[in-house]
Amino acid sequence: MKKLVIVGAGGLGREVARYIKDINQMHPSYELIGFIDSDPGKKGIEYFGVPVLGDFDILSTLAEPYEKLYGFCAVAKPSIKSRLILQMKEHNLDMINIIHPTAYISPEVQIGEGVLISPYCVLTTNIIIGNYVHINPQCGIGHDTTIADYSTLYWNVNVSGNVTIEERVEIGSKAFIKQGLTVQKESVIGAGAVVIQSVESGITAAGVPAREIFHKERLTNET
Repeated sequence: MKKLVIVGAGGLGREVARYIKDINQMHPSYELIGFIDSDPGKKGIEYFGVPVLGDFDILSTLAEPYEKLYGFCAVAKPSIKSRLILQMKEHNLDMINIIHPTAYISPEVQIGEGVLISPYCVLTTNIIIGNYVHINPQCGIGHDTTIADYSTLYWNVNVSGNVTIEERVEIGSKAFIKQGLTVQKESVIGAGAVVIQSVESGITAAGVPAREIFHKERLTNET
């Protein structure tokens, strides 16, 4: 069994710990050593019998030296996720994918590393999932869609076919993306939004239909 730490002891981290238990019931795969979290107030707390070990530095002081230690980043926000992934690599953690047994994934789907595919997701055909992408429960991803590195889809997102989601995009719960669109890098789609036009880089869009409510670059230029 692979020795594993989860980076992030928040809500998503605890969900991932539960998913690992589900995976192990189907096929024993992981021995969960603990959570890595920088919040000193969490150190020593146990979730489901799994302790919060502390920050990354604790890895060098573990009582048992592991020949190989695996890690999964369970922090959803792309900007924080990317920083933590760098730290994981610096500490020589090997990245794994967490794919829940109830997810439907066709054989034509390409999946990168450090990917989360949660319960009851459906990924149809000719889909490309980049590295460190999080797909939360009950999401549907249509044919010929690409989701690039570090992006996160929250609960119950529906992405139609031939959609391109670029790097570091966040898509809120119950959002819908119409077929053939592009959601450019570092944009945010609000919960429940209905996206019927492509979204430019750095934009936050919300509503039905979705409209721009914030533009990161424009704000930077104005200030």
